[in-house]
Amino acid sequence: MLLTFALLVGVVSSCSESPSTQALEGPMKDASAAARTTAMAVELRLKGHTTAAAGSTAADDMLKQVDSATKDVQGTSASNGDDQDLRDDVLAAFATISRALIHARDALAAPQGGPEEGRIGSDPSHLMPVLDELHRASDQLDALMTKAGIQ
Repeated sequence: MLLTFALLVGVVSSCSESPSTQALEGPMKDASAAARTTAMAVELRLKGHTTAAAGSTAADDMLKQVDSATKDVQGTSASNGDDQDLRDDVLAAFATISRALIHARDALAAPQGGPEEGRIGSDPSHLMPVLDELHRASDQLDALMTKAGIQ
């Protein structure tokens, strides 16, 4: 009976966790990894080491990872103003990363013309602004993680 009660308390508390640093750490690290992975895909495309299709697919997969992390954070509840502020800041950072990932995915997939488009070695210079956006989004989340004491 006591074991059943303990399990129920665990289930109920996991459904609405407080957005403590510990509860946010996993989603924040996932979103950070997604942004960095997409930046790496863009860099590879800029260097001509991958195709547009491969980069676009990677960006789309990372967008799904950030969507999942966002849902995890939305599943937490704030017990005080500081927790609410942290949760709101995390969600705002995730939104910035999501936008950057969408822009990267779309830029990687966008036809630039010519028979070589999408192939390794075609001109991907239009990706530089996207790469800058990804770096800014990553820096925003890194600053928030540092502020929250997450390494």
